[in-house]
Amino acid sequence: MERHFHHDLQALQDKLSEMAGRAETALTKSMEALKSRNRNLADEVMAEDMAIDRIELQIEGDCLNFLGLQQPVARDLRFLVAAIRISNYLERIGDHAVNVAQSASLLSNLPPEKSSEDLSRMAERTIAMLRDAVSSWLNHDTRLAKQVCERDSEIDTLKAQIFARLSSMMLHDREAVPRALELVLVSRNLERVADLATNIAEETIFVTEARVIKHHADEAPANAATGPESSGR
Repeated sequence: MERHFHHDLQALQDKLSEMAGRAETALTKSMEALKSRNRNLADEVMAEDMAIDRIELQIEGDCLNFLGLQQPVARDLRFLVAAIRISNYLERIGDHAVNVAQSASLLSNLPPEKSSEDLSRMAERTIAMLRDAVSSWLNHDTRLAKQVCERDSEIDTLKAQIFARLSSMMLHDREAVPRALELVLVSRNLERVADLATNIAEETIFVTEARVIKHHADEAPANAATGPESSGR
């Protein structure tokens, strides 16, 4: 029975791996569509999102069945809880890829502008964060997971730089406003993907080390819950 259970957990991990691969592909295609002004590629991203949604529902259903029928404990329980959350993060990444693809479609109808190196750099580093976050999860690599978490601030800085540049562009060239607004939205979607990649890395640490580092929870004082309000009086 135990061997069968862990075989099923591996099958669940395989589904997460497939979902992550599809999400990364969708994000990569959406940025390629933006760069090449390729509406057909943007349409492929939107079609891919449906497959990502289906896998999320499968993973959620499998996890709920495991929780209800097997009543797992310790690491297995943490794994199933994290798997549900990660499938949701990946589904949202797919949604952000669709948002970028929609911006690419709209921009393909507008006059082109010169290549945006800072946006390309942001996209490359965001996709690398996602890839490393998924790798940390699949390989139980907490060292890599912590590195992913540390890189999130770099994406925030790039987003701020892009916003400053595009804001200046809009102030000096009214005709550039529609293009600039769409690019601001693209940078915002990339920043959210980086946040979700960080969340995946945090789940690696949660499962492997049984520690919650989200919102710096592991840094909370040991006696934080022992004050008058938690005494039961």
